[in-house]
Amino acid sequence: MKTLVTTLAIVVSSYAVAEPEMYAPSGTGVNYDFRIGLQAFDDRGRDAGRVEYTQYLSSGSSTETNWVVDRDAYDPDALKLHLSILRNTPVNKDFRLAIRAADNGGRGGYGYWQYTPWASEGGGWSGFALDSDGYDPDAFKIRIETRNWQEYVSLRDFRIGLKVADDRGREQGSATFTPWASHGGGWTSLATDNDSYDFDGFAVSLEVRKY
Repeated sequence: MKTLVTTLAIVVSSYAVAEPEMYAPSGTGVNYDFRIGLQAFDDRGRDAGRVEYTQYLSSGSSTETNWVVDRDAYDPDALKLHLSILRNTPVNKDFRLAIRAADNGGRGGYGYWQYTPWASEGGGWSGFALDSDGYDPDAFKIRIETRNWQEYVSLRDFRIGLKVADDRGREQGSATFTPWASHGGGWTSLATDNDSYDFDGFAVSLEVRKY
């Protein structure tokens, strides 16, 4: 009888230890190194400006694009975002996104930075980034900010969302999202306001899945 109880205890103990191995270790940040590209368009999305990229997340504590403009650096009609994934390069950092708009081709009329919540906080939408007068900005930036991972749970996956709006953010166009990081990232669809003409501001979303 004593031998049987001992054997059962060993079996139960072994099962209890093995079960947590089904899950990823807790308390680590994103396991993808990535960068973000931003592109502006005129003529309702038919006339593309140059894509500008952040550096990769692993490059430092804060990395941002140059000013993003359409080809004439004046009143674009649409934006797109690109999530570029560098696979198999764990960085284990918490991060959030920051955006800004400006006038005069990025040389003045600077608006305030707007921020998403941190990935460890569950992500979410930023406020709308406007230029200083809240009307027809010319230039845009996006930045990745990092810190030590704050949660016991781990980040499993994420994607980036984008929307633009008119009337200082009150008339919002449809949101569009990149593919998930686990699917290799990629481009959003074209983001426009309701009339696809001279939007006033933009917002971004950090959508996360956690273990």
